[in-house]
Order: sequence, then structure tokens, then C-alpha cells
Amino acid sequence: MKRLTFFLFNLFVAAGITSTAVFAQPANDNFANAETLSGLKFNITGTNVGATKEPGEADHANNVGGKSVWFKWVAPMSRSFVVSTARTPTNLDTLLAVYRLNNLSEPFLESSRDDINGSDLRSLVRFEAQEGSTYYFAVDGKSLGNGVVVEGEFKLELFLSQHLQGGDWDYDGKSDAAIFRPSTGTWWIKQSSTGQQRAFQWGAAGDLPMAMTGSGTGVPSYAVYRPSNSTLYDHPAECCASSSIVQFGLTGDIPVASNFGGDQLTSLGVFRPSTGEWIGYTPMGGYYQFYAQFGAQGDIPVPGMYSGTDGYADFAVFRPSTGTWWVLSRPNNDPGTWTNYYAIQFGMQGDKPVQADYDGDGYVDIAVYRPSSGMWWILRSSDGQVNAYQWGIAEDVPSTGDYDADGKADIAVWRPSSGVWYILRSGDFSAEITQFGMNGDIPITANRAY
Repeated sequence: MKRLTFFLFNLFVAAGITSTAVFAQPANDNFANAETLSGLKFNITGTNVGATKEPGEADHANNVGGKSVWFKWVAPMSRSFVVSTARTPTNLDTLLAVYRLNNLSEPFLESSRDDINGSDLRSLVRFEAQEGSTYYFAVDGKSLGNGVVVEGEFKLELFLSQHLQGGDWDYDGKSDAAIFRPSTGTWWIKQSSTGQQRAFQWGAAGDLPMAMTGSGTGVPSYAVYRPSNSTLYDHPAECCASSSIVQFGLTGDIPVASNFGGDQLTSLGVFRPSTGEWIGYTPMGGYYQFYAQFGAQGDIPVPGMYSGTDGYADFAVFRPSTGTWWVLSRPNNDPGTWTNYYAIQFGMQGDKPVQADYDGDGYVDIAVYRPSSGMWWILRSSDGQVNAYQWGIAEDVPSTGDYDADGKADIAVWRPSSGVWYILRSGDFSAEITQFGMNGDIPITANRAY
């Protein structure tokens, strides 16, 4: 983490002057006058037209910039968040940086970003927020040289990162359609930002693809679990990262990947139906990250953060025989506190569990998909209300993800017979339909139980 010191002065600037017009200086031009924002999410309109760069101000995203404005936000919970200018109507070439105040009220750089990709000049940053900490967001225009700095109106948006539900392979805040083809051991990704397809050979027939995120950026890994030898083969999708091979588990174990480490990244565990055991693995020294006995033969593991603000995934199972969800909380990963458990009857035999954060409150919602009727039933954690949607047919595979980048999981299915994705966007309840994949493929989703 880079420490930055700002020399802030109370400067009076009457106006910003360009060759064509005179603009008023934005009220949040200076760090000390940052605009205050609040909540788990926001989507506001801002402008850096007429803005200036303060003496001693850092070069955000390693570009000199020159027209920065500031926003201030206090994190309401400890979670992984996304802040971006990605919904700006124009392709405004922004710079974006996130700073956190330390105990001396001095700003430290958390993360920064220039372009989302080569063609999308807007910006997106993922960062790990700590409850109660103060963060500053700097939005600047990119310096193009010769004194030319980009300026204009932009949208600044903040929402909870949902990289544990589907994969964002192109770093634009949206889950991408992705499949694993067992016949060739190939991963196919359709990037939401460009529509382009990319392939990567990693795995073999019989492997189970795992939706895992192994870096602070939130970019997923290519990861498969091989039941024949109880081994995880993990290859990070980012440049220059090395792959890992971990032998873990026994024949009959069900691999599970969730934020068991409390850092919003995914780590491996197994659920052993024969004994109801949960066993986790920590690569550092090969010690258990966790061990618990919770569940029984026939249960489907459905881990996730159902309560609390510590970021640790709870142990949870769905019992199809009774349609019951059992949840064991694990605050701060302290085994001494793993005594708080509860049961909720929600679903019936034949339902598929599709737990995800559908209401955007930061907690996993209990939910089931009923193939016999194509119905989704969602128990909202925010208010206890039940929502029902008809979306899909018997053959469909539920494929939840945040496909519209609004911080809420979208209802989605993948149809094997046609390779078509049907997505119900939570932002406006419009349908997104795209053909990607073929019969025999496995869609990459974080909440599918094999």
C-alpha cells in the first residue's frame, strides 16, 4: 500500500478557463471539500469541467491528469466494493483512485485504475472496505499531453462486488457468460464489455469447474476440481501469476469455494456428505483453515455470508428431503463461537438451491429454482419478503450472476439444448438473451452444487 501525503491549501480559484468557455470551479474540486456520499450503493452524476489539480496532489493511476474532483464515503460494512465510471454515457477517459484515511487522518492509496480495457476508456476499481473507515474517491481526466486534459460529465457508481457469483473476466463490473467444455477441457468466456470470445485450455473430462477468485482485483481463476484424485488445479487468469495444484479431500467429497477466509476472495473447502464434515485448506503450511461437522448425507452445501459483517462465509446446507436450510454462523472464524445455528423451511424435494444476494444488501438470500415449473423463489434478507419469478424450463441450469453491474444478483438460466443464456436483469427487469455454448458444456457459476 502506497502512502501519499497531500499538501492542502485553501485556494480561491474564480473560474476554469478554456479556449471556448468559462466554467465555474466544481464545489468538490479540492480534497478538503470532497462531496459526501453514503450507503451500500450510489449512482450520481458529477463533472470535472473547470476542475484543477492541487499542489502536491498525487498522479492518480500513474497519469498526471489535471482536473480532479473528490468524493468522501464512510463504509457501512466490511465488504468488497466496486466503484466505477463505467455507466458514463460517453466513453469519457477518466482516472479513478480510492484512498483510505489512517489513524493520523492521512490518505493511503488503496487502488487506482485507468482504462477498463483498450477500447473502454472509463474506469473501475475493486477494493476491500473496512466498516467505519473513511474513503476518498478521486475522479480525474486523463492527460493526453501538451496541456490537454480530458473533462466532462460522468456517472460515479458504487456497489457491492459480486465476484463470488459468476465471473467478471474483463473487469467491467459485470458477470460474463462462461462455460467449461469437458470434451476438450476448454474454458470459453464471452466478455460483456466487448462481446469477444476467448478460450483457455485447462482441465479434462470429468473435472468440475470452480468459480474462484484468487486476487485482490476480483478477476477469476481457471480452476477445476478432479474427483478422481481429489485435486484442485488452479490457474489465475491474470498475467504472470503461477498455477497451483492442491490435493485435498477424499472420494465422495463435494468441493465448495467461497469466502471462507473472510477477505472476499474464494478459497477451497470440501463437504463430506458421509459424515457431515466441512474441511478447509490453507496453502500456507497446509494447515486446516476450518473444520466443522454440520450436515448429513443427502444435504447440498450452500455456503455464503448469510449474516454478520465480518466477511466470513457461513457453513450452510440445503436438505432436499425436507426443503430445509440449515445455517451455522462462524463470526470472525472463531471456532468458539460456532454455536449459533438456525433452520428455515424454504423449498421442497426437487428444488435447486440458488443462494445469492438478490436485494443488494450485502448478505446472501436463501433461494430455490424449481425446474418442474420454472419458478424462482427468493427469501430476501433485507426485509424477509418472498419474491417469486417464472423464468426457465425444466432442462435449464440456473446461472446466477450480476450481469448488469447494479450490485444485485440477476436471475439467469442456461439452456443446454440450445446453448442460450436467458438473463432477467435486476436493474430494469428487461430480458437479455445470448447464445453461447453447446450441449454438454457446464456454465460457470458460483452457486451450482454438483
